[in-house]
Amino acid sequence: MKNKLMQLICIALTVATLAACKKTIGLEPIPANKITEFKVAVSDGDIFGAIDETDKTITLYLPYYYELDVIEPVIKLSAGAKLSETPAPVAVLDAQKTYTVIAADQSTSTYKLIIKLNQISPLSLTELSTATNTYTMAIGGYDVRVQGNFNIADVKKIKAYLVDKSNKEYELAPSLALGVPGVSVAMIGGVKTYTYGYLQVPQTLDTGTYKVRVKVQALTAEMKYPVKVVYGRPGINYGPVTVKQGETFKINSSQTILHDFKEFYIMVNGQKTLLPIVSYTRTEATIRVPDTVPPGVYTPTAAFGTWPLLGLNWAVTVTAK
Repeated sequence: MKNKLMQLICIALTVATLAACKKTIGLEPIPANKITEFKVAVSDGDIFGAIDETDKTITLYLPYYYELDVIEPVIKLSAGAKLSETPAPVAVLDAQKTYTVIAADQSTSTYKLIIKLNQISPLSLTELSTATNTYTMAIGGYDVRVQGNFNIADVKKIKAYLVDKSNKEYELAPSLALGVPGVSVAMIGGVKTYTYGYLQVPQTLDTGTYKVRVKVQALTAEMKYPVKVVYGRPGINYGPVTVKQGETFKINSSQTILHDFKEFYIMVNGQKTLLPIVSYTRTEATIRVPDTVPPGVYTPTAAFGTWPLLGLNWAVTVTAK
């Protein structure tokens, strides 16, 4: 009798359990403000970003050999959703880019884009100075070269700087004075080495000691030993000049600087005749022709500090008032 009673109780519990299983349990609705796919087209296919819904991030791993400056992502969203702004190209070094998704019900979700450039690291540089010999470069000098394992030949992706004691950077910009700036590659001491030149020391720089810092896209490195910046021999751009008696004209320098400018003169009938320096800056000077200089064609000479006289190979043509 007891066994039958237990069987009846078990059957009743089973029926009750099955009845309970038929009840519908409400589920949380799937968010409709999501980025469901993020991809970038490259030369051999697509690269997909890793979407993390917990941190609300999109991480894109971008190999350096594609040499991209910007990406143009293709973004898929939840059905009925839209972005708060029209997608636009993104610089690969942009660390602030976000995307806000607006669902049909006006709820929003914001994702932060993280671009990780898969570069060969660490970035190594060839020292300009040594422990016993400090490399010297002139203000305005335009033949500076930096070397290292850049693994890239695009000059737009390499930046070189002089860095002062306050950590302020001064870019060594490419100069056209010695030809088209570029990156060359050679085996030096059995190591594949990239050379970036020709770079110009800023004409606004002060003399002193500076660190050398190089950035190749997301990588940054500094040389161990500092360099010294000094005043170099001044130079003057090519003329010629035509000017009336008693008037002024300008001369300038686009590579070096006009430092300690002492004299500017011509020879008149075998006699040294000064053309007064009215004023000058590091890059430009105003010169006056005295009323007493006879009309004619003259070859000028400039004197700077203790440097040898600078004979110019262009003419100053003086005309009558």
